This record gives sequence, C-alpha cells and structure tokens, in this order.
Amino acid sequence: MKAAMSALIAAAGLVAALMGATPAASFAQASAPEPVLTDESKAPVPDQLALDIREAIVRVPVSVKDAFGSTVSGDLIVTTFRPPGPGPFPLAVISHGRNAKTRAEYKRQRFESAARYFVRKGFAVAVPLRLGYGELARLGDPETNVRCDSPRYASAAAAAAAEIEAVVRFMASTADIDARQVVLVGQSVGGFATIAATAARIDGQVAAINFAGGHGGSPDAHPGEPCRPDELERLYREFGTRASESGRPVPTLWFFAANDRYFSPRHQQEWADAYRAGGGRAELRPMPPFADDGHKLFIQGNDVWQPLVDAFLKPLGFDVPGALPYPGGGEVAVDDLDALPGARIADGYRKFLASKEPRAFATNGRSWGWATGDDAQSRALAFCDRYTGSQERCHLYAVNQTVVWSKP
Repeated sequence: MKAAMSALIAAAGLVAALMGATPAASFAQASAPEPVLTDESKAPVPDQLALDIREAIVRVPVSVKDAFGSTVSGDLIVTTFRPPGPGPFPLAVISHGRNAKTRAEYKRQRFESAARYFVRKGFAVAVPLRLGYGELARLGDPETNVRCDSPRYASAAAAAAAEIEAVVRFMASTADIDARQVVLVGQSVGGFATIAATAARIDGQVAAINFAGGHGGSPDAHPGEPCRPDELERLYREFGTRASESGRPVPTLWFFAANDRYFSPRHQQEWADAYRAGGGRAELRPMPPFADDGHKLFIQGNDVWQPLVDAFLKPLGFDVPGALPYPGGGEVAVDDLDALPGARIADGYRKFLASKEPRAFATNGRSWGWATGDDAQSRALAFCDRYTGSQERCHLYAVNQTVVWSKP
C-alpha cells in the first residue's frame, strides 16, 4: 500500500469550499530580518506546505457506485498532517461539505485550523478531496441527490462513506498510525457522510463528530428546509441501527447552530433523535446563533467548538487539550515596546497593537507573525513558524490585551 503513495506536485488552495462558506478574514505574517506584513490574500502561496505540522499530499485510489449504478473511480487527493515524532498516532479524518454549483471549483482541502487542533492533541490528520469535486469532478458526481422531490440520499451516503473508509485503510497501512484509534469528523454533507461511515463500523473507529450534517439544503431557495427531510430522518435511523449492530456503537457528537441556513433546529433534533431511536449513540449540542449563518461554525468558529470537542474526547482517552484558551492576567503592559524580546520585531508588533480583538502575536525574538479573528493564536504561531527555518520555534507573546511571554 505504501508503494501506492505518490506526491501531488501542483497542490493548491487554502479555501475550504464548504457549501458556499468562506474563511474568516485574517492578517498575518512577517519574517526577520525584513518583516513584511500582508493580508491573507497575499500570504504564503497556497501550495506551500505547512512543514511545522508535516503537511504532505497523497493519492488514494477508490471506486464507488453513483445514483444510477455506474462505477466512478479515481484517486482521492488527501492532505495529511502529523505531529513531530515517529508515532504511532491516532487518526482523525476530516470530510468536507458540498456546493453542487461550485463543486468543480473545489481546491485541495486542508482545514488548517482544525488540523492544527487535532495535531496539538497528538493526532495524525487526513483531509480527502472526494470524487465529484475539484479536479475529480470530471470523473462523475456520486454524491448528487439527483432530484429534490425524490432525492437519492442513500447512494450519496454510501459513496462518500466508502471513500472515507478507503482513506482510513490507506492511512492505517502506514507504520506511524494507530489503527485502533480513529476519529471521523465532517461538516455538512461531510458530516452526513461521517455518520454514514460510522454506520459501516470502520475498524478502529472510536468516535465521530458531525458538524451540521445533512444533504439537499438550499439556503436561498428554502432556508433551513432541505429536500425531503423525512428521507434524511429515515436514513439517520437506519444509520443508527447499523451502528448498533455490533452491540457497542461508537459515541458521536452532533453540532448544529440555531441560525443554520441549510438545516433548521427542528430537523437537527429530529435527525439526532432518529439516530438514537435506531440504536446509535448521539450527543446533540445545540449551539446559539453563529455569525450570519451557523452552517459555518466548523470553519469559522474554532474558538467555539474546540473546547467542546476536547471535553467530548477526554473520556475516550484523548486527554491532551487541543484548544488554546485566551489567557488573563499578565505583568507587562501590552503596549510596552521596550519589553519586546527583540528589537527587529517592533514594526510587526505595532501592527498587532493596531488590530482588532481577538488577536495574537507570536515570535521567537527574530521572526514574528500575528493574526486576528477566529483561531488567532494558532494562526499567529503558524504564520511565524513558516519563516523560522532552522531557528527556534515561535511562542505566543501577546493575546488580546495580555502579554503571555515567558522566555523559551
């Protein structure tokens, strides 16, 4: 299986194309000796790999059936991330959502903030671009529901679940993956696929996390009301039954925000109830309204969901926190430039001071990076570490109004 692994040279894209959702704006990065501030659109080129979390790209061959019974085959483009060290690491597989109108425009999927969260917890991470999306769209569309009045959700679920299972098998074949500890994560159609894959009882799976999972949504034509929600309810019940057939269904965590424009809270509750009625284990976490569309919680609300996932995974043996809490206190005034651990970072720090909260600034005394908005701390560290090379890794210096620096 290892011989099948090949590097993808022309990787592209920082944008997670999830049912029309776009990433939060951010500002970042700079590097000594000549720091240059840039907004995210001019940040490091999209195909630059995040070496600090060992980003790599592999291809995984799969074959599935579409809604008409035809075979669709191709090599999934899978972005992987790993913690330092030889492992073995538990595995998290993150599955993207669907926008039928723009599916051919999808780029390589990364979910960098979520990936960094799981890497901090000690996980290796795999993020596949599934058949029917991006450069794989020309091969067919096995996840289409065909028509709204009579949707073929079952075939879409089966195809996506088979692809997730193939990625798990591929990753589990490598020596540094602990195949006994697999967590599946998905958003929107990816969340729906995650629960479908859980019903297949993948070897080694210990948990699943479903962010706004469903199919057939149309926020503009009928906000909150997907095509045939009763058919989705029936399928979720079936998934619960199949997940329980081993006698030990894995725990699942379901996130839905009150202002989700694809799937209303009423349907969210009905689907979770149906999954439980079938015998599955589901913890539903209704969330308050998030931004302008709660469907974006996974990619724009990392600071919201990460502590909750920490709490969910802790009883399962994953004790290391992945969330970065915003600190309080501090003995140095945040605007005291004389306290900075290096004179060359002052220009970058002034930009940080002029930015809005939430915000974070990271440095090693020579290189620096800063970010604002969701997941600011993790992104500031990432922007800084992109330029450290053989230098010492970066540490947080300030978060919001608090200096948190302690000499490394």
